[in-house]
Amino acid sequence: MVTIRAPDVSMAEEVLVGLNTIFPIIKRMYGVKKIGMFGAFARRDAIPVDAVELMVEFSPGFETYRHYLGLRWHLEEYFSTKVNLITTRVLAESPAAASFDPEMGEVDQEALMQVLGELDFLQARCKGMAFESFARESLLRRACERSLQIMSLAVRRISGPQKEMYPGAPWKEVEGISQSIAEARFGADPFLLWHFIVTEVPGFTQVVRSAIQAASRRHQHDQGQAPPGECNPEE
Repeated sequence: MVTIRAPDVSMAEEVLVGLNTIFPIIKRMYGVKKIGMFGAFARRDAIPVDAVELMVEFSPGFETYRHYLGLRWHLEEYFSTKVNLITTRVLAESPAAASFDPEMGEVDQEALMQVLGELDFLQARCKGMAFESFARESLLRRACERSLQIMSLAVRRISGPQKEMYPGAPWKEVEGISQSIAEARFGADPFLLWHFIVTEVPGFTQVVRSAIQAASRRHQHDQGQAPPGECNPEE
């Protein structure tokens, strides 16, 4: 699929006209209450995007995965491209959406925030846990497998330049986790999962947190704001 560049006014207007045209249809078929653009399409940012970014709110009684997927496929067929469809509920609860930092770039920030969330989950659930205990907790192992997969897929979305700023981090290894777990015919090896969580996650958490904080400091500097704990010399 051809990558779409950041939208100019004409592209944004095209999307808006298209949504207004098909709204009566998607309202009747999928119970759409509200739908609109978000992210790069809403801001007209000059960054590459690979999908039409839309947010949707469903009417009561229509909030089902069947309606969500049906709407997404309908929109992708109508616009002849990939559609990134997010419910307003998820968008409102997303830390990345709430603290968007243009200096880092939306894709990197959203991905790093997602990675950090999974890293915090893994550390909180497995802190101080011996392998024997981890191996016995089947629900915990499944939760950790899923968390590692989400983290792995999020790392794949982080740009090369962002990763190059932290060359010692296990970017490549984390990227490979998702496929490794998915392709494990008899399930992922619990010892390997536990060992990665215990040995790699703490250091990787520091890297990801540092990347987010560094971008925040750059943005504050560009905006003429003093970082927390420092005074602004112009005041």
